[in-house]
Amino acid sequence: MKKGKQPLILTKSQHHKRLNVFGWVNPLAGTHGMVRQEKGNTDGFLAMLKSILLRYQQVVIDLWVDQARWHKGKRITEFLSDYRRLAINYIPKYHPELNPQEMLWRTMRYEETTDTYYETFEELVSSVFKRSQTWKPKKIMSLCHFI
Repeated sequence: MKKGKQPLILTKSQHHKRLNVFGWVNPLAGTHGMVRQEKGNTDGFLAMLKSILLRYQQVVIDLWVDQARWHKGKRITEFLSDYRRLAINYIPKYHPELNPQEMLWRTMRYEETTDTYYETFEELVSSVFKRSQTWKPKKIMSLCHFI
């Protein structure tokens, strides 16, 4: 191939598919979780909140989230009134660096998609969730800049 020419690589493009994942991280303990949802919307966010409440049943939860529209609204307010041990706080707009979950997403995308070909979309999904399960607390805390 001539210098400066881009190689043509045929693939089974799956650009029409999107992996919607809601996640949370406890940067002090080095734990995290992910919930796959059909869409990135209020229903998905509420499902993630329920999974957090199940995991941490006997503690007060202070959750910091960005200001995505599905993190706010009447349904969220009603949900929080039913679960008083859960408080939602909002990170200032346009400051993803203040959100530890963003550090995990960035690393996950890099580790799972850089120079990697997946035959099917489900292989990608499986790989992402398997990778997240291998992360040790020390790695999570380091990604969140807590160690």
